[in-house]
Amino acid sequence: MEISVKFTSYVPEESKAVLSGQQSSAQCHVSVKTTLVEPFQPILGAQYFVLGEIENTDGLSGNILHARALACVDGVDLALMQQAIMEQRRFFKERETKMNVQAPR
Repeated sequence: MEISVKFTSYVPEESKAVLSGQQSSAQCHVSVKTTLVEPFQPILGAQYFVLGEIENTDGLSGNILHARALACVDGVDLALMQQAIMEQRRFFKERETKMNVQAPR
């Protein structure tokens, strides 16, 4: 499932950003902890690509994504980017398979 998300808010004092998007009729919001990618200059309304770990939190705040990489992707061909990521995953999987076959037992 792919959702186009946009940077909607940033609170630098809390190192917290919110990305929002829509999938069908559902509005989605993702809280992002930005401590590891600061300092940066957010562009409100821009599309962002985020890599990191999800932390399950108790209570009403839901999950938080701890960003390890955060990049504005406005103007990027996202379909081509997704294709490149899938090709890279396929390459690494094939390489891992070959290394396991060649490993001495």
